[in-house]
Parts: sequence; structure tokens; C-alpha cells
Amino acid sequence: MSSKEIGATSATQAAPKDEVKFAERLGDFIRANRVALVVVGSLLLAAVIGLGVYSVVSSDRLQKSTVALEALEAGFADWNALEGEARTAKGGELVAEADAVAAKYGKLYAAGRASMIKAELLFAMKDLPGSEKAYLAAAASNPGSHLAPVALANAASVAEDRGDNEAALSYLARVEAEYPSAPGIGRVTLSIGRIYENTKRYGEAMEAYTRLIATGAESDWTKIAHARIILLKSQGLAD
Repeated sequence: MSSKEIGATSATQAAPKDEVKFAERLGDFIRANRVALVVVGSLLLAAVIGLGVYSVVSSDRLQKSTVALEALEAGFADWNALEGEARTAKGGELVAEADAVAAKYGKLYAAGRASMIKAELLFAMKDLPGSEKAYLAAAASNPGSHLAPVALANAASVAEDRGDNEAALSYLARVEAEYPSAPGIGRVTLSIGRIYENTKRYGEAMEAYTRLIATGAESDWTKIAHARIILLKSQGLAD
């Protein structure tokens, strides 16, 4: 037998001994650290179970919020068909229902939509401050939702109706800054220009109109902006 063969045989024979020693060391480690290992295992199991429970609870919560919102929207549709005292009484009930949905479902879509419905109800009931506040609540409840820029724009419209142009401009400016790609953003910029123009701040109105045109978007809003710029210049109100 050659020296190479002897070496190979020795290595082969040594391997089982090494495996036994490793197994012994592993056993010693487990015995010495059994409490820590049990704790880690328990934590991992708890985490897995926790994720499962969270998923089930979240799904159930979403389903319940959807059902509650559908009921609120159905009530709102019925309310729109009412008149007189029945409409007033039902409106108060729906406002309370909308508050309950918004409070219960926090950051979910249902909460934001409930606040929007409340805002529409209060506006129809001539409560402009309340309507404006509800629109702002809708935007705050889920700022990543498509409802947020709409709610802010509506809050601006209500603020303008009650004569607070500065509040209206601040809401519209937020839409421009935070939701530059929102549908209808051109109308928002045009509204900023219009409010400035109505308050005789023609330079700022020109800036808004020019900003809208600079987007390069082809829309009715840009066409109106072009027309307003031409008119302001022709009247000597802007350079």
C-alpha cells in the first residue's frame, strides 16, 4: 500500500471520530444554553403566531370597515332624496354615524371617506366651518389616499365661500406641493391664480398662471391661464 493510500485510509477512518466529537460538542452547547435556546425559539414562535393573528385581525377590520362605509353611503344616498324636516333630522343622524366610522377605523380608507361624507352633509346644512374641518380631517386620516388632494381642494373651496382667501390659498398650495401628479392639479393651480387675481394681487396671479402653462399640459385649465395672462396684460395690470 502506498503512502497516499495509507493517508487516504487514515483520513477516512478519522472522519467518523470527528463527527462524534462535533456531535458531543453540539450536545454540550445545547445543554449549556438550553434556556437561551428555548427563549429564542419561543420568541420566534410568538413572532410567527403574532404575524398570523395580525393578518387575520387586519383582514377582519378591513371587512368590517367596508360594511360600515357601505351602510353610511347608502344612508347618504337616501338622505339626498329627502326634503324639509326629514332631511334635517336624518342629516344629523348621518353626521353622528360618519363620526363613529371615522373614529373607529382611524387610518383606513373608510375613515377618510366617512369624513368626506360628513363634510358634504355639513356643507349642505350650511355649516361651512364644520364642513371645512371635516375635509381637513379626511385629508389627514390617510394622506397617501387619492382622497387627500380632493379633500384639501374642497376645503379650499369652502374656505373661499366663507371669505377666508388665505386659508383657501394655503390648502391649494399644499395640494400643489404634496400632490403634484394628482388628477386635476391644473385646476388647483388655476384656482390659485384666480384667487390672487380676485384679490388684486396680479403679480402673484401671473406667477400661478405662468407656472401652469410651464407644465406643458394641454388642458382647458392651461387655455384659461393663457387667456387670463393676455387679459391682464391688455389691461395693464401685469407686465
